[in-house]
Amino acid sequence: MYIRVGRSLGMALGILALLGPLVARSQAQFSISVGVGANPYVNPMAGGGFGFSGFGFGGWGGGFGGLGYGSLLPGGGMGAYGGMGGGLESGLLSGAGFGYGYGYGFGLANTQWMMNPYQGYLQGAGDITRANAQYYQTLQQAKLTRQEAIRSSLETRRAMIEEAEWERAHMPDPEKIRQRTLQRELTTARAAPPPTDIWSGRALNALLRHLITQIGDGAKGPRVPLSEDLAKHVNVKVGDSSGNVSLLKNKGELDWPEALQGSVFKEGREQINALIQRAYRSVDSGNAPDPATLNDLQAQFRKLRETLRNNVSDLKPDEFIEAQRYVNEVGQTVKGLQDPNVVHQFSDDWKPKKARFVHELVQHMRDKGLLFAPASDDDQAAYIALYHALAAFDAGMTRVARGTSDAGENR
Repeated sequence: MYIRVGRSLGMALGILALLGPLVARSQAQFSISVGVGANPYVNPMAGGGFGFSGFGFGGWGGGFGGLGYGSLLPGGGMGAYGGMGGGLESGLLSGAGFGYGYGYGFGLANTQWMMNPYQGYLQGAGDITRANAQYYQTLQQAKLTRQEAIRSSLETRRAMIEEAEWERAHMPDPEKIRQRTLQRELTTARAAPPPTDIWSGRALNALLRHLITQIGDGAKGPRVPLSEDLAKHVNVKVGDSSGNVSLLKNKGELDWPEALQGSVFKEGREQINALIQRAYRSVDSGNAPDPATLNDLQAQFRKLRETLRNNVSDLKPDEFIEAQRYVNEVGQTVKGLQDPNVVHQFSDDWKPKKARFVHELVQHMRDKGLLFAPASDDDQAAYIALYHALAAFDAGMTRVARGTSDAGENR
C-alpha cells in the first residue's frame, strides 16, 4: 500500500513539475523526487524522503522515518540511508535508487539548472568590471607604446644630428684642400720640376705665390739679378685665364711650322693671318678687337683644327706633334684676344721692364695681381732661366729667415 501511495504522489508531483516551469516567471527549475524504502518492515528508517526545487532553491522534505533533500539536478532526492532518487536529464522517469531502499523520481526532462537573479547580476557586474579594467589597461599600453615610439624617434633624430656633426667635423674643408694643393705644387716646384711645368708657368706661379706671401709678411731675401731682356719673354695674365697672346709679340706675324705649310692648310693659314693682323692693330691702338673679328677667328681656328685631324695620316708623328702644339697656341691666342684685359698685355703697365732683381719682379707681379702665362717656343729658354732665379731667391729667403745668410738682402 505504501508503494502505491508513493507512486500516486510521485505522479502527481511529477505533473506539477511539468507545469511549474511553464508558469514560473523566472524560468527556474522545479523538480520533486520521492524515495520509498524497499522493505519498511526490515528497515523502518528507510522511508523515502521527498523534496522539491524551485526558483533555483533546493527543497527539504521528510520521509517515513527518513530524511531526504532535493537535488539540484533534475530528478529525485536521496534518502538518509543512501536511497537515491532517479531522474537523469535525458529521461522523464529515472531509474531506481540504490542503497537500503528503492527510489523513484520524477522530473522535467532536458531541464538545465539556472542561476538565481543575484548570481546573474553579480556575474554580469564582474564581467563589466573586467571589461572596463581591460579597456583601461589596453589604453595605457597604447599610450606607453606611443611614448616608446616618440622616444625612439627622438633617439633616431639625435643620432642623425650627431652623425651629421661627425661628418662635418671630418669632412675635408675646401680651403684646407686648396692650401694642401698649393703646398704640393710648391714642393714640386722646389724639387726640380720637369720643363713642361716650367714652360706652362705652373712651377713659376707656385714659387711666385709663396714669395708674394713671404714678402707680404715682411720676409727678406737675397738680391738675385735678372737679365735685361727677360721682360721681353715674360708672358703675364690675370687669375687662372688660359689665354695667351705670346704669338702676337712679332706685331701679329705668325711663324707657322713646316708641318702646317702644306697646300691643304693654305686657306686656313691665310684666313687666320688676316684676322690676327686685324685684331693686333685694334689691340695695339688701345682698343679691344671687335666681336665680328673674334667670331670669325674662332670659326677659322675650329676649321684648321678639323683639317689637321682629317690629315693626320699624311704627317709624320713628330710633324703632327709640332703642328698640334702650334694649333693649340693659336687657340690660346684666340682666348687671349677675348680677354677684356688684353689691351694691358701690350702696354707698359703689365710688362716688368723695370725689374732688375727677383724681388722687384715679385713686387711688380704682386702690385698688378699678375701670374705667369705659358711660354711660347721663343720664350722657353727665358722661362728656364727665370725659374732658377726664383728658386735661388726662395732658397735664400729661407736662409735669411733662419739668420744664416751672408748675402745682401732686398731692400
